[in-house]
Amino acid sequence: MIQNFILGGYTKRVNKGISSINFNPDKQNFSDSKLIATLDGPTFVALSEDKSLLFAIHKEDDKGGIVAFRFTEGNWKEISRAFGSKVPGCHVSFKETTRTLYVSNYHEGAVDVYQLDDADQLNHVQSVKHEGSSVHENQKSSHVHFADMNNEQTKLYVCDLGTDIITTYQIDEQGKLTLSSELKLEAGTGPRHLVLHPAKPLVYVIGELNSTTTVLNIENDGSLSVKQTVVNIPVDKVEKSAGAAIRLTSDACFLYTSSRFHNVITVFSVNKDNGELTKVQEIDTIGQIPRDFILDSTEKFVLVPHQDSDYISIFSRNSATGELKFLNNETKAPECVCIASA
Repeated sequence: MIQNFILGGYTKRVNKGISSINFNPDKQNFSDSKLIATLDGPTFVALSEDKSLLFAIHKEDDKGGIVAFRFTEGNWKEISRAFGSKVPGCHVSFKETTRTLYVSNYHEGAVDVYQLDDADQLNHVQSVKHEGSSVHENQKSSHVHFADMNNEQTKLYVCDLGTDIITTYQIDEQGKLTLSSELKLEAGTGPRHLVLHPAKPLVYVIGELNSTTTVLNIENDGSLSVKQTVVNIPVDKVEKSAGAAIRLTSDACFLYTSSRFHNVITVFSVNKDNGELTKVQEIDTIGQIPRDFILDSTEKFVLVPHQDSDYISIFSRNSATGELKFLNNETKAPECVCIASA
């Protein structure tokens, strides 16, 4: 069955905005991409659960914010845009029940909350500022890089790359945030993104600065604690590399991370009893800067765009071992740093 994906990326060279592209798992190839909208620096996108709403990071003049689209009559049509900061964010997530968006702002060290009202108009309703620093040269101030919810959508986990802190916020009935707890990771980790185990109270965090994956327990009160830390790539490659994306299979048997500059995907098996990780493979992505990647809906393929090489590498996936095999990189995707399933 043909699968559709949304591509977001930088617009510094040839990319014009966000695009739509189809993947054919039978033929193991993509269609040509189709531009959805011309935007400035839409480096991350998010969709509603039913795939009828699409949200993209955008910069306009000296403002950063969000543009919302609705899928209607076979096309994406803009319905609203709103701006709540001076610079654009780097990640966005969407809460269905309150129709709130949580935008991580790396440069301002803040989480901006937007809400889509009943008239499909976006409004900026809250900004939560972070403070602090840590030991790495890239940690002179707070750099909020990721914010997403627990499986019940009652709490928001926020990765602050600049302070090494994972902050847990309680989400109220209007979708606004109040501080619940904080966990400080090892100094110099630079927590970038995280994924949750679908069945166990566990969280997996990729560190950008020390190229690690940290396994966290979710305690009964909702706070987090460290369970295990593993290095994603050879230690001698860490200093000149940067961890990027992290993905978990739907059965939670395998976890994947990408590393920029070293340009690899690392595969871990996940212990079915305690959720701990064991490294099983490290494979070259055959491209430069694999910032984001995704498993297709069959989970038989891993699709890896490259920020600097401007194409998507396709890998087949062995569901028994988790290991990947490179197939091709014939699909153009200029400056792509985000790929989302539509």
